[in-house]
Amino acid sequence: MPQVKPGIATTIFAPDAVGEGFVEISPNKTMFIQKLTKNDPIRPEIVEGLSSVEQVFEHFKPAVEVELDKEDGSTLKENFQFGGLGDFDVKNLTNNSDYLKNLSVENDAYLKIIKQLKSNKTLKNVIDSTENKAAFINALKALAAELENQ
Repeated sequence: MPQVKPGIATTIFAPDAVGEGFVEISPNKTMFIQKLTKNDPIRPEIVEGLSSVEQVFEHFKPAVEVELDKEDGSTLKENFQFGGLGDFDVKNLTNNSDYLKNLSVENDAYLKIIKQLKSNKTLKNVIDSTENKAAFINALKALAAELENQ
């Protein structure tokens, strides 16, 4: 009977009378395989003794340089380093990039404005009227100009 070591998020099926057992990833899991370093391997490397995800990240120290598209059409190169599975979370990726962090702050501000537009009845009435909307826009422009001059 073959020895099958259980891996992360796996189910081991015992061998039946005619064949060998096999390991299957649970249906509620996703396996994502990608090269996480810029260097191509010269030859396959067999590494023994790594028994946890943390040890794999510690040994290989994956990092990748990506190009982010900016609003003006230019690109910005960022280097992302991964020390664990949590580093792939959107929040952690955002926190590791100044550019993405600034975009996240802008996005949050826009979401708050949309929420205000949907819930603030007075503001909604101002925007619905063409004359009031124009006056409100002029007032905001004057306020922005005053803030820029200070």
